[in-house]
Amino acid sequence: MPSSFIVRRPSLRASGTLASLAAALLPAACAQWGGEVLRENHVAFNTSVAEAMDRQMLLNIVRLSRDEPTQWMTVSAINVNTSVGVTPNGSATIPANGAVSGTVGGLANFVYTPNITFVPRQGEQLANELMAPIPVSSVEHMVSSSWPISWVVFLTCERLQEVDSFDVTSGFGVRAKDPKFARLMQLFDELQERQEISLSMVPLPFTWNRVPLPDSEVTLATIAQSKRNREMLTPRPGGGFDLVSIEPSPVLTVYEGAELGPAGRELLDLLSLGGKPGDYRIVGLERQVQGDFITVRTRSLSALLRLLSFGVDRARDLPPPPSDVDSPGELWNLMIANAGDKAIDLSPYVNSVFRVQRGGQPPADAAVSVLYRGDWYWIDAKDTTARKVFALVRDLFDLQVKSGSDTQPVLTVPVGR
Repeated sequence: MPSSFIVRRPSLRASGTLASLAAALLPAACAQWGGEVLRENHVAFNTSVAEAMDRQMLLNIVRLSRDEPTQWMTVSAINVNTSVGVTPNGSATIPANGAVSGTVGGLANFVYTPNITFVPRQGEQLANELMAPIPVSSVEHMVSSSWPISWVVFLTCERLQEVDSFDVTSGFGVRAKDPKFARLMQLFDELQERQEISLSMVPLPFTWNRVPLPDSEVTLATIAQSKRNREMLTPRPGGGFDLVSIEPSPVLTVYEGAELGPAGRELLDLLSLGGKPGDYRIVGLERQVQGDFITVRTRSLSALLRLLSFGVDRARDLPPPPSDVDSPGELWNLMIANAGDKAIDLSPYVNSVFRVQRGGQPPADAAVSVLYRGDWYWIDAKDTTARKVFALVRDLFDLQVKSGSDTQPVLTVPVGR
């Protein structure tokens, strides 16, 4: 259906007749217009909320760059107000900005105004979500959402097996500890492109008891209870039983044949996996453990946002940063060259990979922009890497931070009867 239409106004001589006919047709017209609102404006409502959340994320990154506290809001409701009147003309238009107005048949005039309600988020729950380590399952979810393994691991992981990445500390900047970490990122890129590794959620058996359960404890009652819990009691070869359940687990898979190439062998060696391909369960532990495991220590969302804050321009209208470190691959090379004993503060180079520009007025096509304390801050639409990093972190934030209420925001649109 077109977004505008004209209905021929009937010829009526008496204003009372006009009002009566308007009242008679009003319910049907409301229903028709309610349908138009849903059909033509749901994208506008969706876009308005998405842009508000983007601006909030950028605003808090800017605040962190100025060593100021963050403040978060959440959408609690989206209501559409309506007003109706009688007008003499017969045109109707639904614009793309979400505010709908018009007339039907020269009788009823409708105006729909969407109102988005935001409420502040604060308190212990939000603090825990921002400051707690990012769950290992979230790392897998982001990779399953098509983000490269290297990007997700680089942004979220402080340690992988016995390989340290880098610290993010206000006042001390960003310092890489181990050149092997950046080398891992290069190997992840190479092997993922060749489809020789993957990161996914896989159902795997999990044994709950370290020592075998004695035969005397395995009764009909315990067997029935294990069935209700979707668990299994499996006999051990040396006697006794194990309580086993199937749990979804993040798994790094090194496919058969990857170990035949130099990149695959180097990856297996850096991760201390014994040179053999297979499925390796990823667990959130500080140190490497025995078995087919990869241990990971993740950073918090707060630390991740602090990392991005190093990319905010410190003054207005600065020239572009050096172009020799404006992609993840170039950043891996820089980290390898400046890690270990000769480690330098890498925070100035964040601006090359993830730049938030600052000036008096953003370009009309800025990917996202926000006005704060008299200056505009924005991400350039042509800065592909910065846009992707921002989108990745936005997805990660939405994955970890809850809305603050068990009730999700509801869009209410009047449609008549």
